[in-house]
Amino acid sequence: MRSDKARRALVAMAALALLATSCGDDGDATTDPGPTTTTAPVDDQPDDTTTTSEPEEEIVLTASYRGVTETSIKIGVLLFDLDAILDLGVDVGYGDQTQHFQVVIDEINSEGGILGRQIEPVFRLVSPVDAEAADTACAELVEDEGVFLVVGTARPPANVLCYTESGDTPFVGAPSGDLTDEVFERSVAPFIFPGRRPSRTDGAILAALQLDDAIEGAIIAVHGADADRVESLATSIEELGAAQVIRTVELANEADQVALATELDRFIERYKTDAVDGMVNLGDNVAVLAAFNRASFAVPVWTTSPDVLAQFIYDQGATNDELRLVRLILNETSSELYNAGHGPTVECVDRWNGLRPDEPAVPNAGEDDLSNIGVIVIACLEMDIVKRATTAAGVDLTVESFTSGLDSIGTFESAGTRTASLSSTKWDAGDAAKLFRWSEEEGEIVAAEDLALG
Repeated sequence: MRSDKARRALVAMAALALLATSCGDDGDATTDPGPTTTTAPVDDQPDDTTTTSEPEEEIVLTASYRGVTETSIKIGVLLFDLDAILDLGVDVGYGDQTQHFQVVIDEINSEGGILGRQIEPVFRLVSPVDAEAADTACAELVEDEGVFLVVGTARPPANVLCYTESGDTPFVGAPSGDLTDEVFERSVAPFIFPGRRPSRTDGAILAALQLDDAIEGAIIAVHGADADRVESLATSIEELGAAQVIRTVELANEADQVALATELDRFIERYKTDAVDGMVNLGDNVAVLAAFNRASFAVPVWTTSPDVLAQFIYDQGATNDELRLVRLILNETSSELYNAGHGPTVECVDRWNGLRPDEPAVPNAGEDDLSNIGVIVIACLEMDIVKRATTAAGVDLTVESFTSGLDSIGTFESAGTRTASLSSTKWDAGDAAKLFRWSEEEGEIVAAEDLALG
């Protein structure tokens, strides 16, 4: 596809998922780091001896938690090791990922930081082809660097639990791969996801199927790595009138591309034998569409994974014939929001282009352009969430105050999203969804109808 490859920050290398393991507690993570204090600047009051009002109370900043000093908040930033991906023959075209975040962090710091504290980032590149890289980065950021929270991309999604399950490190980011509700349920510290958790997204999938009149009397395949989610959605489709629903659960490790391809080829043969009318794919699409191509078989695919918007979908074996059958449930893309003049998105992209004209973010990027507009916008969105949440927590910044402060955020819009909301019990921010379809006129997948969320 020549245009918006914006969502590639969420989907890089769907066939390269790593084994997920959780890290343990950080020992002294919640120990008071010491009595050091500083006083945040407050506005000078006029010298008016006739006033009877009480003097403004000084705001005292302390070293309130691991990674939080009287002058700074240390955060970890997880990024994909693009050289490792390039070694596999896939150029995702993101450009300078570190600067995507640094530009936003510099902007926040130049405006006074978070209630007087400056954000201090610690960057880590994680290779998606190294099974131990994600856990190594987790140990380094939490135990060695002592960060307060982590932002960025985790792969596989369950690696988020290395930070959040112990309850001492919030995670703000968009995991790549087959995200499950279990990651939210096992998280003790907040796992703040800019999109929608699977249980809310499944309602939008059902709405998309009904919009296309694709259920009544049809044979539908539901595929994914989360057996419980596959079963739940399949049951809902049966209740809505499907003649038959075939469940296929992905068991192969996505890091083993040969095993994954063999398993998918077997599933596709079953779809052909059972004359499947359509497929709901709850995971990434790179390997699935490549398997369609190998089997000379294709049916409509309803999916929530935006990897179908990325140029590398072609590198992995898919063609426009497969993409014509994709029905994508997603938010508006970064290019669409930018072209529509969406204020926060335009501000994010224009700031980047002004500072980095050597790596411009181009809406509807062509083959000769970097595919960076999406990852730039995601960096803006995630750092905006970090700013909102840490500000809402107040000057005594701890995981507890960070969590309770989410209740004061409510509904907001930001780069990459027209409507989002957060609370201490709602950690997935996304509150909108659209159905995307192939456009013969534009030669790509484009936004179509609005969908109701479940």
